[in-house]
Amino acid sequence: MIYSLQPRDISIDTGQAKQREWHMDIAHSCSFKSYFDLLTSIDPAIEAEWNRTGAWKGVHLKAGQLVGHIGAQTLDFGVYDYGITLPGFVVPSHYDSEPWKVHTVDPFPYFPEGIRDALLQKMLRHVEPRAGKIDHDVDGRLVGNWFQRGTNGYKGLNPSRYWDGHRAFVPDAIDPSRWIFSAGNFSGEARSFALAGVDGNAPDPSVVSTETGLVKYQLVQAPGMTPSPPTGQLQMFGVVLVQMTGTRTLKCEAFPGKSASEVAGFTALAKMYER
Repeated sequence: MIYSLQPRDISIDTGQAKQREWHMDIAHSCSFKSYFDLLTSIDPAIEAEWNRTGAWKGVHLKAGQLVGHIGAQTLDFGVYDYGITLPGFVVPSHYDSEPWKVHTVDPFPYFPEGIRDALLQKMLRHVEPRAGKIDHDVDGRLVGNWFQRGTNGYKGLNPSRYWDGHRAFVPDAIDPSRWIFSAGNFSGEARSFALAGVDGNAPDPSVVSTETGLVKYQLVQAPGMTPSPPTGQLQMFGVVLVQMTGTRTLKCEAFPGKSASEVAGFTALAKMYER
């Protein structure tokens, strides 16, 4: 049953009016739900039911029923199993502002075999798990998500830019042999970059701990970033310094536009992160 429909007429990024998008929540049981977001239109009968006066009672669905369309942009889709809590969020309470996040599971096992196979054929990722992961935290290691101290975890301080204090050191979603640094605010923008070692020192974030000490990574062209650099070249975007100061604390500072040779150590602008 569709239990919630939410139209979006304002861009989250710019605050400007835009063509309407829809977020649709579907309950399959009391503890298992799915959603579609960024739908550019929904089925007219469903929209008519949503527009009816009086209390919203939801819309019951049948298998195979058309619910909407997506066009000229990506589709956001996921499933939540509230009987499962992902183990790779070491402090689940950091995500209390979006409590479903820690229950987000791989959707493919829940599809009938024929539909699952057809969907998997369209996947760019070819390693298991085919749906990827969102929970990469390992206690005592750099890998995973981090939140600037004093910013309410995932919730942040500003609802319109809650991601400003977020940092992540995670495997690339398509090719997990590559490592990505994601910053909620990098020179005013949310950006992601690939990590490159400096002077042969390129420890995987999965092994960086308090014993590793200061680590310097060059930030280079991330997979899929446009425009692409010339063949064989990597565009440099800056440097990030990290040092684990405790099992769940991290000192981190980014230096946009700098080369590794220009960065000797932390400055007064370095911030503390936690999880």
